[in-house]
Amino acid sequence: MKALFLGLPLHGHTNPALPLVRALVARGHEVLYVSTDTFADRIREAGARFRPYRNAFLSDLRQLPDRLDALAWLLMRTTGELLAEELDELRGERPDYVITDSVAPWGHWIGEALNVPVVTSVTTFAINRQVLASAFARGTRPTSARLLLSKLRYMARASILGRRLRWRFGVRGTGIMRLAFGYSDLNIVYTSRLLQPCADTFDDRFLFIGPTIRPPEGDARFGWHERAHGPLIYVSLGTLFNAQPAFYQRSFEAFRDAPVRVLMAIGTAIPAGSLGPPPANVIVQASMPQVEVLRSASVFVTHGGMNSVSESLSAGVPMLVIPQTGEQELVARQVEVFGAGLVLDKTRVTAAGLLETAQRLLDDGSFRRQCATLQRSFQEAGGTSRAADAIVAFTSRHAGLNPLTV
Repeated sequence: MKALFLGLPLHGHTNPALPLVRALVARGHEVLYVSTDTFADRIREAGARFRPYRNAFLSDLRQLPDRLDALAWLLMRTTGELLAEELDELRGERPDYVITDSVAPWGHWIGEALNVPVVTSVTTFAINRQVLASAFARGTRPTSARLLLSKLRYMARASILGRRLRWRFGVRGTGIMRLAFGYSDLNIVYTSRLLQPCADTFDDRFLFIGPTIRPPEGDARFGWHERAHGPLIYVSLGTLFNAQPAFYQRSFEAFRDAPVRVLMAIGTAIPAGSLGPPPANVIVQASMPQVEVLRSASVFVTHGGMNSVSESLSAGVPMLVIPQTGEQELVARQVEVFGAGLVLDKTRVTAAGLLETAQRLLDDGSFRRQCATLQRSFQEAGGTSRAADAIVAFTSRHAGLNPLTV
């Protein structure tokens, strides 16, 4: 069978999906993965055929952090552009089914237009009204009335465009609530039911398989200075929200005289030299082999992206989470609820607060014990083998085939 995988070209949405691609290819399925050139080599290494999006917005998502209020409009506009410009070519590929990212609504539209079943790849938590209500009750909400009004205006524009697209292409598509949180009759969620908020509100269409952690990619020894000693603290704000020079400088101040070692990944948006000289116990680089570093870390200071949190929990490492978006706030609060970490407000981070919170995570063994509980839930969730078997059975039923012979 042939799968058309319509991805969202971001690291946090691509990396978890590639082990699933490998598992499907191992079962004899052909996978055509549509993304951007940034991920072409990794997609091919996973055994899929790569095809680039030609869409201008998807070609460079570095602008996304500054346009989150317009997300609904951007997703609907991109859906319309892809339907108009690429649907005929994708139809020519004659896929048997579509796999789409939950934040790539065009996958659901294209799957319906092609009249093939759709599987949703959910790289964050699964989201429904109960999860949103729970997040709101815990304080996750727009930071200002201006931002809320801007989001509502863009949602109205997206709704109008959606009606036009439904009429033009003759499909139901997704409603506004499902633009950024889409789901289908089979949804692969890369976490465990134990960590998923409001897990009992999700039926058997949602398969919680645990995170798909890629193998270590490098050497994390880095040649410590002779004076460096103590537990290792790893600091990273991910790949999209990492242009935070003031935060890194506060981290310098926080850990300068502490009996710890610090590895800090700052991304490529700001030069390391612009931060001033780091303390002797701090090493700063644009990027680091995160999975390998976490094997040696005692605390992870993170933005709370789902991939980073999953990798930290899989390594049994407690987190100091400083969320940058509402989605990360939801993840951060869930980590805190389970006692696997602590949360700091990004607008109120001080050097003293960083040091005090990190020291609490180092001193209190309960955080590491809770991480171990979640780590076990990941290991017991079934992984990509369980997901691939479910996809084979699901798509075979739609095709009228015997899954044991596919």
